[in-house]
Amino acid sequence: MKALSGFYYVLPEGEDTVYACRAKGVFRKKNQHPLVGDLVTFDVTHEKDMEGHITAIEERSSSLIRPPVANCDQALVIFAVHTPDLNHNQLTRYLVMLEQKGISPIIVFSKKDLNEEGDEEELRKIYGPCGYPICFVSSREKSGIEEVRELLKGHVTTVAGPSGAGKSALINALSGREVAATGSVSERTGRGKQTTRHTELLCIAKDTYLFDTPGFSSIENSQMEKEELSGYFPEIRAFAGDCRFRGCAHDKEPGCAVKEAVISGEISEQRYQDYLLIYHELRDQKKY
Repeated sequence: MKALSGFYYVLPEGEDTVYACRAKGVFRKKNQHPLVGDLVTFDVTHEKDMEGHITAIEERSSSLIRPPVANCDQALVIFAVHTPDLNHNQLTRYLVMLEQKGISPIIVFSKKDLNEEGDEEELRKIYGPCGYPICFVSSREKSGIEEVRELLKGHVTTVAGPSGAGKSALINALSGREVAATGSVSERTGRGKQTTRHTELLCIAKDTYLFDTPGFSSIENSQMEKEELSGYFPEIRAFAGDCRFRGCAHDKEPGCAVKEAVISGEISEQRYQDYLLIYHELRDQKKY
């Protein structure tokens, strides 16, 4: 349920008492570490002190490095539109990584009360063709919270987003209690101040779990071939089969159905430019 300072806090099935466990040395030899969300087997070493040793980790259905979680089936990707200003490329990189991992994204634009006229319409134009659920919320005004809560039911959901995006405030609103410390955005840097220091799995309703995780500052998509990339953009994937040439990179090739869809507005220019930026990075990495 939680990892902190070398301890892994394990909740036995059917119980409500958490045991503080260490991982057996065999995991270090295998360069394997328990992750929050893991299903594990453990031995009790001190019943009175509620301590134990993790002896086995079950096979994971999914895992992430940033944030470090296991066995989630969907992700709330939380970005503010303003304060801090939305970084489209960072958001897209995270969506690509989730697609690669087979985890369903839900895009949450926080701090709705700070939005300007036309923001919501513009963002739906950009990200609507992806097919992901898009929610606009204000934790301060308790707006949009129930829409997100419905999307969480029956799922194990990770929460991720840059520091200062309102992630902790949303977790508190969804859980109905103060479980995460909230922070602010630096006026000097325009970046959020880190509030969550460790990862924890919260039970917010029956069969409904939510990870509280530290914010991330960058996403690496280097562990993929450039030819894979277009398959992780749902709106590009939908048109790629109509390109003139097999294996089209959707860059400078003639008869590219994807570029035509960008011109017609069926794929947003913003998303297409984000695709090209990542594609060129992956291509250039292979040259060295």
